Amino acid sequence: MYTIQKAKTEVLQAIKQAAPPGFVPSMEDLETPPDQNMGDLAFPCFDLAKSLKRNPAEIATELAVKIGPKGFIAEAKAVGPYVNIVLNLKEFGAAMYAEMKELGDEYGTSDVGADKRLMVEFANLNSHKDIHIGHLRNLFVGQAAVNLLKATGYDVVPVAYINDLGLHVAKSVWCIKTYHEDEQVTSSNRIAFLRDVYVEANRILEEQPALSAQVTEVFRHLEDGRGDEVALWKETRGWSIEYLKEVYGELDLTIDHWYFESEVIGKTKKIIEQLIKKGIVKESEGAWIVDLKDQDLGVNLLIKTDGTLLYNAKDLGLAMKKEEDYHPTRSIYVVDERQSHALKQLFATLIRMGFERELEHLSYEFVTLEGGAMAARTGNVIRYEDLRDELLEEARGGTQRRHEAWTKKKIEKVARAVAFAAMRFGMLKQDTGKKIVFNLKDASSFEGFTGPYLLYTYARIQSLLKKAGRKKPKGTAITLTHPTEHQLVLRLAKYPEIVFDTAQALEPAMLCQYLFDLAKTFAEFYANVPVLTKEGVQLSERLALVGAVGDVLAHGLGLLGIETVDEM
Repeated sequence: MYTIQKAKTEVLQAIKQAAPPGFVPSMEDLETPPDQNMGDLAFPCFDLAKSLKRNPAEIATELAVKIGPKGFIAEAKAVGPYVNIVLNLKEFGAAMYAEMKELGDEYGTSDVGADKRLMVEFANLNSHKDIHIGHLRNLFVGQAAVNLLKATGYDVVPVAYINDLGLHVAKSVWCIKTYHEDEQVTSSNRIAFLRDVYVEANRILEEQPALSAQVTEVFRHLEDGRGDEVALWKETRGWSIEYLKEVYGELDLTIDHWYFESEVIGKTKKIIEQLIKKGIVKESEGAWIVDLKDQDLGVNLLIKTDGTLLYNAKDLGLAMKKEEDYHPTRSIYVVDERQSHALKQLFATLIRMGFERELEHLSYEFVTLEGGAMAARTGNVIRYEDLRDELLEEARGGTQRRHEAWTKKKIEKVARAVAFAAMRFGMLKQDTGKKIVFNLKDASSFEGFTGPYLLYTYARIQSLLKKAGRKKPKGTAITLTHPTEHQLVLRLAKYPEIVFDTAQALEPAMLCQYLFDLAKTFAEFYANVPVLTKEGVQLSERLALVGAVGDVLAHGLGLLGIETVDEM
């Protein structure tokens, strides 16, 4: 149990003893006052007053009088209908810092998920296409979810499901075979070639719809593994998988298992045959469906009238394959909100099949451009590489201007850290339920709610510690003489709860906001509280506090997938 939880337990025990017999307050009842001057924790008396049919403010006054200083509690006071608790920050801070020193990099983690295996399916991109900024939100949200769940003790299996056999692939293969069969493609130009071919295929098919029959035939050949298109598909598929793995590596994504649509078709067909025998899948006007109208989910169309297997059908095969491979107790699908209905249909169908695992959709809104949503079929996208290179150029130029004497290697290392922090934090700081209009200039700023600002705060802390001549402060206690020191200790103490709450909610924006608030509080502390001008015990204690802020910033950014640097 962390120090903050011990303090809350003491507060709840004190309230229980002061309240009428039979009343049992819970941890969820405790709140944080809107103003630090009001106290550190607050207990609302509304429910208790309702049960007693009395005024909550009167109840708060009576409880506060009965609660005296003890342990982590310095004072209890009534503020309207609340009992506000002021913590003994000297004892509380010393306990928290001792805890941080003992746990080291484990501070903030927990074992709530011990012995539970979770599967996080994300990074489900298409072969034969490149990666654009709309995909980045999926990649970063998924990896953050993996990191956070691991930090709370779960055995996490991150997997990717690559759509290497969809209609988009058939279009590309058809276009290459029909119009570019003899074209020589260099290794450095493969992905650009595939992108251009896909856009070209869509343009041709819009102008000549009758050619769609040829694409359908190619699609059937690929699905059945026959025809001279298969060799071309295998070659171009190889280009795509190599590209995806290269980018995933560059972004430090953790993928334990790669699943491919082409590998689950056989299993999917067998499953559907079984479901037809059981009466779960039925024929409807030449197509094969699962009727989910009784659950207000309409009809789950699995096989079209022309015999084409749809994504919903293949997802059934994938779910069973994942179950056979890993037996997860809970499967989390990181998919954008536009697929919400399809996933509800998938989950309902799996349950009807007798699937007993917990299924969850981690939904997120998509990323938009000024002109609206991105569409790969028209070429209206911002490629990942273009965004990365522009951010790198911006960060590289800024680093060079600040540090003309630095080596090229050092400048590049810092520039990459800044660029990727800007990219990643810019995608994670927004609630997953809200759309993102990514602004490069805003994301790259060293001021405000950005990744570079947090990196700058961490680097400033390392610089301060370096000037003090000690990398790891030796302080063992924290004496608080300034309000911002008080705030820092409370924020640091709440970090384990933030990690837990963020992991439970699967909402990385919560951790982003916490880290930004911590950095802002540190900036206020740095501006108002002398550190290096102090001596002896006070110097050691303030350095201990500064070092603790740096440790939590680094750990929290690490959970978001952001690497820190000591100098900027």
